[in-house]
Amino acid sequence: MSRLRPFLPLLLLPVLASAAAPPRLVSGYYTVSWEQQSFTPCNRPVSFTDRGAWWVSNPGPMMPAYRDLVEGDWGTIFVTVRADLTEPGQFGHLGGYSRAMAVVELVDARAPSETRDDCARTAETE
Repeated sequence: MSRLRPFLPLLLLPVLASAAAPPRLVSGYYTVSWEQQSFTPCNRPVSFTDRGAWWVSNPGPMMPAYRDLVEGDWGTIFVTVRADLTEPGQFGHLGGYSRAMAVVELVDARAPSETRDDCARTAETE
């Protein structure tokens, strides 16, 4: 261990140098179904390689609102949250999601509207 002591600062440098990005404010649809726990953000283009949904690795404060708004086990709610997002990669069930997110704060939650565009009045940070 004493021989490694001079190198410890070098080993910790990548961890210390990478400052965590602040949580991002995003709005969209949180969906839970068989082998799926995803978030589809508003105003996000869908491409061949990115179907637009992110894996929810930690729903955190969304779960009580989800249970209040959805009857049964599966469903979708519209939410505005602050969340930590990963860099692009492969996440979730069979690696089918381009990012993962962990919710740190629930700002708003409601049942999706059948008559209006839920995403029309949202403010997001990218």
